[in-house]
Amino acid sequence: MPDFVCRIMSDSGTVEERIVTAESKVEIFTQADERGEMLLSVKEHKQGALSGGSIFKKGKKVKANEIENFTVQLAIMFRSGIPLIGALEALEEQAETETMRSVVKGLIKSVSGGKALSQAMKDYPGAFSLLYVNMIQAGESAGVMEQILERLGSFIKHDQEVTRNVKSALRYPMIVTSALGMAFIGAMIFIVPKFSDMFSKKGMELPMPTVVMITASDFLIQFWPVVIIGFVASIIGLKAFGKTEKGRFTIDGFKLKLPIFKEIFLKTNIARFAHMLETLSRGGIQIIKALETVEKTVGNVVIGKEIANAREEVEKGVSLAAALGKSKYFPKMTVKMIAVGEKSGAMDDMMANVAAQYDTEVDAKIEGLSGAIEPLMTVFMGGALLFMALGIFLPMWNMYGAVK
Repeated sequence: MPDFVCRIMSDSGTVEERIVTAESKVEIFTQADERGEMLLSVKEHKQGALSGGSIFKKGKKVKANEIENFTVQLAIMFRSGIPLIGALEALEEQAETETMRSVVKGLIKSVSGGKALSQAMKDYPGAFSLLYVNMIQAGESAGVMEQILERLGSFIKHDQEVTRNVKSALRYPMIVTSALGMAFIGAMIFIVPKFSDMFSKKGMELPMPTVVMITASDFLIQFWPVVIIGFVASIIGLKAFGKTEKGRFTIDGFKLKLPIFKEIFLKTNIARFAHMLETLSRGGIQIIKALETVEKTVGNVVIGKEIANAREEVEKGVSLAAALGKSKYFPKMTVKMIAVGEKSGAMDDMMANVAAQYDTEVDAKIEGLSGAIEPLMTVFMGGALLFMALGIFLPMWNMYGAVK
């Protein structure tokens, strides 16, 4: 059906512009008359490349900080009594990127056409997660949109802080590893061949480190296109594998077994589980529906599978604490705290306590991450440099000994 840009005067005397989807202009006049509104003008809406139409990819990712700003600003406008359409139009003008502006345009179009905001947001999975949509839906049902938006804003902000802290802690080892890798490749291509020619002319028996380095150098020089193609193909293949169900399960399972990092990943996911369950519960969403949402958005499919198993047990009448107690990933202390919350009827407050506890532990682990990694990086770098030094200098010492 075509879209039309309509200028409409409501029964209160306010004039606003809407994008309405209808079979014809006659249908638009009929709809306006039924709502007691006066249609001032109507013209066909011509969609641009980024107007929220079919050309814009609705699954395109939107940055988390943009969603946070959108949520906080929308909450402020609701608190100020601004109608939804007016608030969205203001947010469209304030959007930082064309992608976000296109999303808001699409929301305006859908809401103006009669859709609920939560239903409109479902069309943009790259911007609004399942958790976000369910929370907005709960806010619409209970009439507490302002409070729900404030909770969502706080949740998104906290989630960003944790992600930012983890990335910050990993920056140093990634830089060091990259620098060492480039130095090693440079040595293999430019330095080792010169020593290789000198050693081959002498016809002497070479030690193992030297043989390994010369072999690696010859392979890189002769087959560098294969090495580059193989490296790129490996990255693409790994990303493609990570998008499959088996791949996500394998990678997320590996994260929970990775030395040093496994506790950070596990505690981050448990904190996220507690934050989301508390937020959904306070939003008035029933426990089964809340668990169904959390299992899909917790951020780790292995943990999500454990939550799904717990949900199935809860559906059979088992308590949440007893169901989670069967999982090897949820610590006994956490399970006991949840059990106390269920018995006392203060589940929301207990989940808030669990989330706060794990937030503190995650922050402490992240702060100590650099201290834990630096010794390992020092040993690794020292070993690599020692291997390269032995590969170059051992034959030279042997030559010196033979001459002497």
